[in-house]
Amino acid sequence: MATIRDLSDEQIAVIKARIQRGEKYSEIASDYRINQGRIADLKYGRIRPEVKPAMQVNDNNDLA
Repeated sequence: MATIRDLSDEQIAVIKARIQRGEKYSEIASDYRINQGRIADLKYGRIRPEVKPAMQVNDNNDLA
């Protein structure tokens, strides 16, 4: 399992955009192999608050 520190700022931005789109924590966590609790931490700004959500994410959950 990866840790949140293994993810790039770009990946964090995509995760935050997916959270805003209303995707389930479990789906996002599974894609990045991280704990669902870290997804909640990102959502509420407890970790990596300096990274803003990606403006455009395509259907493959990559930056457009």
